[in-house]
Amino acid sequence: MLIIASTLLATVGYIIVGLKRPGIALVTAPFVAGALVVMAAAEEDVVAVSVAPLVFAATLIAVLLTKREPDAEQWPQACAKWILILLTCLLALVTMVVVFGPLGMIGFFFVILFFGSIIAYGLTSRHATAAHVISTIGSSMRQNLPLPMALESAASGISNGRSRALRGIKKWLVQGYSLSESVKRGYPKCPGYALAMIAATERIDQLPYAIKAIEDDMMAKADERQRIRPVHPLYPVILMTFTFLMLLGVMTFIIPQFKTVLEEMTGGDTLPAATRSLLAVMEFAVHDYAWLVWLILALLVLMIIPASIYVRFRPRRPEKPFLISRIGDSIKWHLPILHRFEKDYSMVQVVELLRLSLKAGCPINEAIRNALGLDVNNCFKKRMRRWLEHVERGDNVSSAARQNRLGSPLAWAFDEKVNQGNTLSILETLESFYRSNYAYCVNLARFILWPCVTLVMGAIVGFVVLAIFLPGISIITQLTGQVNP
Repeated sequence: MLIIASTLLATVGYIIVGLKRPGIALVTAPFVAGALVVMAAAEEDVVAVSVAPLVFAATLIAVLLTKREPDAEQWPQACAKWILILLTCLLALVTMVVVFGPLGMIGFFFVILFFGSIIAYGLTSRHATAAHVISTIGSSMRQNLPLPMALESAASGISNGRSRALRGIKKWLVQGYSLSESVKRGYPKCPGYALAMIAATERIDQLPYAIKAIEDDMMAKADERQRIRPVHPLYPVILMTFTFLMLLGVMTFIIPQFKTVLEEMTGGDTLPAATRSLLAVMEFAVHDYAWLVWLILALLVLMIIPASIYVRFRPRRPEKPFLISRIGDSIKWHLPILHRFEKDYSMVQVVELLRLSLKAGCPINEAIRNALGLDVNNCFKKRMRRWLEHVERGDNVSSAARQNRLGSPLAWAFDEKVNQGNTLSILETLESFYRSNYAYCVNLARFILWPCVTLVMGAIVGFVVLAIFLPGISIITQLTGQVNP
């Protein structure tokens, strides 16, 4: 009872310290909770052992409730938030395993489906919030309404993520900040490409065009999500995983029995060639190089999948890209097919902003510098920087664009010998061309890729089924040959 009383007293004390001095409370609470757990374990008090972690949990909640800095979240709040998220995910995972573990493979896939649904819902909700915020800003600007008042009116009577984002933007607008800075401070989860486009067009006084372009882009993505897909992207992964696990059980417990029966009946190893090949593959994956397979699975589960989920939820930072963003951009830029998509998507945004900048009267070097703030592939952005260096050095704009491999169409648009005075109209044509070309390539790749994936999956599943059933057919053939009429 003394340890329980000490735990409750420490919990109350750390709640107070967490509200007043969150950094000190967050650093010292784990040691105090650990000491209480050790003392309770030494006394063999099960109740006290289970109650002692309450000190740390209460400290995390108290730290999250402290008043934050106006500009950004302090490190104690950030650490407490991520620790609580990890603990919640771990608790949910353990609960799901305990509840659905006895169901075997069905329970395993149900757990994956459950967490996948939560992640998909989170991504969809975030995209819907961003679309609502941008559309509200766009409609207010088109109606020439005072933006702070319009955002406050749109957020009134509602208490959700959308209203909090609108109120946050309105708060910084009232204090005199620009729209891009207000969005950055009041809505930190705003997509990076939208924030970059707002900041770039704000410098050239072309905000309405930027908002309209962002709205169209978000609407196109929403329409794409609502289309019925014949094959879900996760279907091949789930099918191959289920096939491997099923094959592992069959090749471990069933096929060896068939092999023994055939050896006794024929006096030698007469397994069919397909079955022997499949056994060799499973022997390679399960016994010879099992450590490599499990290492890849561990990396996939512990690092690659969590990192990909984190990247999907975290907005990009165009002005100072994260390390993961730079690595991902480099990989996509150097892969054969993805390189085309990355370049076309980058050209769509760059050509659009170049056209708006030149239309607003900016010189070509300022237009290029303004385009460097967009959320495009970092490898493409390096070419843009070299192009800017050549232009500011006095080189010909068209020749510099061609020299830095930005594409012949863009170089042609700035060629004064051929298209003197027609740069804006050509840039508008190029914008439409790259946008339609990007959409065409995406649809073409989808229509070509999915039939190929389906054929490959069908061939693999067919080979597995053939290899599993051929030993049984061989046994039946041997038995029929030994039957005497």
